[in-house]
Amino acid sequence: MNARGGDVLEAVPRLHPEAGVQRVGDRMLAVGPDDTLHTLEDERGEASEVAERILELIDGCRTVGDIVGVLCEEFEVEPAQCREDTVSFVRLLVEKKVLVLGP
Repeated sequence: MNARGGDVLEAVPRLHPEAGVQRVGDRMLAVGPDDTLHTLEDERGEASEVAERILELIDGCRTVGDIVGVLCEEFEVEPAQCREDTVSFVRLLVEKKVLVLGP
């Protein structure tokens, strides 16, 4: 993966085979293969609507770039900032083994 995220933008994210994502009440939670619970919160500790939307959009067909396109349509965000933030979030979830990236 290059520093600008180009490789990631072309990759198709999928849920890690040993991870799970589920909505519990009004929050979406993710559990990695090591049973670590990941909450999708913003800086204020509140549920992150954008993070949850990214996980909802992961369907095994859309690339990260496709997801960025949807987010730009649905939220008032600059495309460059959306790309950067989305790539960073996807990389974080890959590190935590919640997601895997493929062609």
